[in-house]
Amino acid sequence: MTKRASIASLIPASQDIYRKIVFEIADGIIGIDDHGIIRLCNPATESIFGWQSGELLDKPLEVLLPERVHGFHQKLVASFQSGNTEARYMGQRSTTIVGRRLDGVEINLGITILRTSAAGEPMMVAVIRDISDHVRYQNDLKRLAETDSLSGLLNRRAFRANVLQSAGANVANHSSMVIFDLDGFKGVNDRFGHDAGDEVITCFSEVLRSSIRASDIAGRWGGEEFVLFLPNLKSGQAMAIVERIRANFSSVDFNWEGHPCANFTVSAGLAMAEPGRADFQDMIASADKALYDAKRGGRDRLVAVEMQQQALAS
Repeated sequence: MTKRASIASLIPASQDIYRKIVFEIADGIIGIDDHGIIRLCNPATESIFGWQSGELLDKPLEVLLPERVHGFHQKLVASFQSGNTEARYMGQRSTTIVGRRLDGVEINLGITILRTSAAGEPMMVAVIRDISDHVRYQNDLKRLAETDSLSGLLNRRAFRANVLQSAGANVANHSSMVIFDLDGFKGVNDRFGHDAGDEVITCFSEVLRSSIRASDIAGRWGGEEFVLFLPNLKSGQAMAIVERIRANFSSVDFNWEGHPCANFTVSAGLAMAEPGRADFQDMIASADKALYDAKRGGRDRLVAVEMQQQALAS
């Protein structure tokens, strides 16, 4: 038997192997024609997206995607079709492709696409993997790395990163930075114990979180100090939020066994920046100076400073 004859005899067997791989592999494999119509679909794809056997054939690819990403996905496909590469991983380092199951649930996908042909017609084939669990795990790790374990708020590093991002997006608007300090906190630990001190910190964190807007950014600066960034607010509105936080916290009753009911107060320093002047370090320094003045002035108060004029108001 010649070498050519030997190879030819393996072709049918190879086709069976490829067919077995396509229909038994855990990754989804889907093929679409030039019009974006699904012409090939293996059982794993149907399982990933929650469709019954054979139902996806002849459907437009968009049935597997949320409507909001249709345009973006079409641009990705068009870019690939007009390019020179034969295969490409879709998505970016920090993002994934979002798919939609038949029941409407969205899933995160890893997708590799390649160009080929079938029956003389061009076809684009995608190998699809559901990476939702991996994405959730990565998000959990990121959240743990950014979160203060006791308060549940952003830690110092994450707070700074989030503020810089927010300030960059809202550079044309007023913004304020606030530093809070729990009054007499050392006495809480000394009189009631460190568990009580942890409870006070946790309580203030909850008050802070429940008293602000979704666009505001709160964090634990360290110890009994907390920070708050208020974008898109003028001075009067920012001060009103801070005073609401202080009032809400001072109204909380703490009851520890063997001790009478206790209430605590908080001092705050607020730095207000005009549009285009929201420098992080400058705002932190100005808020910290205002907080120092609040503590020196007797605690349980807010001191605010307009960074442009450097004029204090209590």
